[in-house]
Amino acid sequence: MHDRSDGMTGGQVTLTALLPEHAADAARLHILGQPGTFLTSLGPEVLTVLYRMLPASAHAFGFAAVDPQRPAALLGFVSATTSTGALFAELGTRRIRAFLPPLVRRFARNPALAGRAAQTALYPFMHGAPGDDGPSPAELLSIMVEPAQRGRGIGALLVAALQAECRRRAIAALDVTVDAANAGAQRFYGTHGFTFVRTFTLYGREMCLYRARLD
Repeated sequence: MHDRSDGMTGGQVTLTALLPEHAADAARLHILGQPGTFLTSLGPEVLTVLYRMLPASAHAFGFAAVDPQRPAALLGFVSATTSTGALFAELGTRRIRAFLPPLVRRFARNPALAGRAAQTALYPFMHGAPGDDGPSPAELLSIMVEPAQRGRGIGALLVAALQAECRRRAIAALDVTVDAANAGAQRFYGTHGFTFVRTFTLYGREMCLYRARLD
């Protein structure tokens, strides 16, 4: 855990590992930050389980930004995986007992979500870059900042911490998928070393794959 204030306004922020106790707040920030997306449509109960499971997985890691004066308050977070396919396989097998009850309740209320869940299961096979023949890149899964804290540089600190952790793990590249309609997110990633790779379709929407080279 370390304090950082470079590039920020309005005081320090503490960066720590993303932990299971952050799960409910991470789910809340996810819903605020990505309204209308598939994961958000699963609701806070499913997302809380997801963010409780991620820190326990050997295939996932992330960072939380908190106020050092109020360490229980999550200002923002970032999560990533070393292998999307391996993470999905783990969540769908070893962790499925935690997911099934809230998923069944959600699908019962909105059966159309089951079809979108099937598309999500195929995602690891859809987003790779043509010509990939080296070690698989890590993937940034989500980055969210408390709306009232945006503009302070918290997102930049989280991305920098994630990239540094990838380098520490000798991961040569970091991918992120962005909705093609989200010009703001594309500018953000372009500012932080990501370059456009290609587009693909998910949930009937055009998505953009961006990659940061870390070697």
